[in-house]
Amino acid sequence: MKTELIPVIHMVSAEQVMANAEICVQCGIKKVFIINHVVDVDELIQCAYRVKIKNSPLWVGINMLGLTAEEAITTPLNGLDGIWCDSSLPTDKAYLKKEFRGMFFGGLAFKYQTQPKDLQLACEESKIVTDVATTSGSGTGKAPTTVKIKTIREYLGDHPMAIASGVSVDNIESYKGLADYLLVASSITDNNEMIIKEKLVELNTKLD
Repeated sequence: MKTELIPVIHMVSAEQVMANAEICVQCGIKKVFIINHVVDVDELIQCAYRVKIKNSPLWVGINMLGLTAEEAITTPLNGLDGIWCDSSLPTDKAYLKKEFRGMFFGGLAFKYQTQPKDLQLACEESKIVTDVATTSGSGTGKAPTTVKIKTIREYLGDHPMAIASGVSVDNIESYKGLADYLLVASSITDNNEMIIKEKLVELNTKLD
């Protein structure tokens, strides 16, 4: 398995997102997520389209904070490549994933969500309702334990998996070959939500 790094851009302004996307392209990054901590969903979507138009080979996904997985996956997003939600779809809504043309990264034992009582069952359900089962540590910037990741990997089998918190140069090699995707922000950005090119390169090099 080749583990792929996906930088997560916390949108402050359209100009800041465009500049970050350019840094990612310069560093050979193939996929990015953009997330709206301080702007509304409409601004996020329009900015994501701008990024996609300017960098057409770049895979562009969004995380629309405040929307449920069902609301997010039914939002018209023609031309964008992915949706990431901290929550996931109920199994009776699995058909919505099939109707969405992009990749759906849905939460699995994700931070600040109700944690599953039966992790194996949650993994089985995640295989039905996600394209990429996406897990995290206990909080923002906190890395999941390797025990958690290895357990989820075992339960998921070959279903794609992502980690979305706490990945840094100090632990990235622990997840290499276990997770398909590593979504990173805190360890590669400054206080202005700008990606530090040198840190992105250093982190990505660890996956070579």
